[in-house]
Amino acid sequence: MPYVLVEDVAASWESYERFAAGLVGRTPEGLILHAAGRTDEGFRIVEVWESEDAWRRFAERIDQSADGPFASAPRYLRDLRPTHLVLGRGAT
Repeated sequence: MPYVLVEDVAASWESYERFAAGLVGRTPEGLILHAAGRTDEGFRIVEVWESEDAWRRFAERIDQSADGPFASAPRYLRDLRPTHLVLGRGAT
């Protein structure tokens, strides 16, 4: 079953854009969906991964590079292990 994360980061949108630029053309293994947008406090990221293990492998790699892109920013991370999943028509 997929693993879902919602992360709120109190950092500038520009810092997110610098992070996201490094992902272009290099989709991490196991990532199904990544969506991000501005919030009043900074930005929010929502991700769907094939598994929690896939996310952990990616997170370990990111955290080891320059102390992670948002290491000093206040962050709130919530996860979800879905027990029910509905895919829309456009999903493969």
